[in-house]
Amino acid sequence: MKALFSIIITLALASLILVGSSGTFVSFEASREVKVQVVPHENEYLGFDCEDGHAAVVEVSANSETDFDALTVRNYLNELKDVWIRLAPDYSGLPGNVDMSIETDDGTERRIASGDEYTFIGHVSVSDVVPGEYIIPVTMYAHWNGGDAVIETCSIKLIVKGGPTIEKTLLYGNTSGIPLKTYQEWVFQILVTNPTGEDLTLTITDTIPAEFNVSLDRTSASAGTYRFWAANDGNQCGGHCGKKGGHHAQPATKMEWNVTIPAGGSAHMNVTIFTRTKNNCHCGGGHVGFTSCGEYNLNEGATIVQYGITSNALVVTVDCCDDHDGCCHDGCCHDDCCQEHDECGCNHDHDYNHENGTGECEG
Repeated sequence: MKALFSIIITLALASLILVGSSGTFVSFEASREVKVQVVPHENEYLGFDCEDGHAAVVEVSANSETDFDALTVRNYLNELKDVWIRLAPDYSGLPGNVDMSIETDDGTERRIASGDEYTFIGHVSVSDVVPGEYIIPVTMYAHWNGGDAVIETCSIKLIVKGGPTIEKTLLYGNTSGIPLKTYQEWVFQILVTNPTGEDLTLTITDTIPAEFNVSLDRTSASAGTYRFWAANDGNQCGGHCGKKGGHHAQPATKMEWNVTIPAGGSAHMNVTIFTRTKNNCHCGGGHVGFTSCGEYNLNEGATIVQYGITSNALVVTVDCCDDHDGCCHDGCCHDDCCQEHDECGCNHDHDYNHENGTGECEG
């Protein structure tokens, strides 16, 4: 019996020795404090918090930024020893559009008195990044009077959430083969989607070029409020009349749409625009539609102001006459030929003779 009792005592003491010499104490909880033994003495430890194996879990949306608590360190060194701590994260696994930093990245150390704790602050800025999870290993460098240590702490997990998206779709209208000086109209849709887990209040802006008018009674939004206004006072007949890029009597039109989009939801706005009647000051009279061939933007691309995200622009193409001879005859862009082609025998100060139909201009 005495021999059996001695064996039990011996095993119990051996277990205590194993626990006391362990470098790490782990409690089986979702959130735990890790104590790392840094010197041989039993109670000389540095502690830091981990949650599910990570010092910090940081969630951020694309095209945004945030501060975060990177790591909390506690000084359990005995003999009232202060400790100086520096963290050295490994950012090599982050994509180029992610900028993360922790306050000791410049090499500055933080002093923690015996029995105290210190929380290291980090900052992350994310632009256009593919949503996903990224792991940042963190090494802790510590030294105190009489010793030092290098400790691999728990990592930082960065979760990049998808931010709002915006796209533009043409619902109605021609995009190519558009003849000069004809009435045209288009309906396009601006669609904004919120894939995040929270409601987003957004402002969407756009510009409709001076070649077009907005049909307010045929424009609507599924949610929110919107307004249109003239970009400026316009310019009465400046530049070459009727030419693309010249000044217009009417200015461009600005748009603003304010809307709150629920988490996981979307909202859209349908806008109807049509060709304006332009005043050709040198050539006389007004023209409906495009007076020069080439490409025209129906808008500049809608922008989510808070995120700096801009949608695609919608582009249409206006046909030109294939040859100058044909261009100078009835049925094909008379006034533009008189302005643009010397073969027509006239210049900007002369008008085409629509009555003779010969393609010759009056001098």
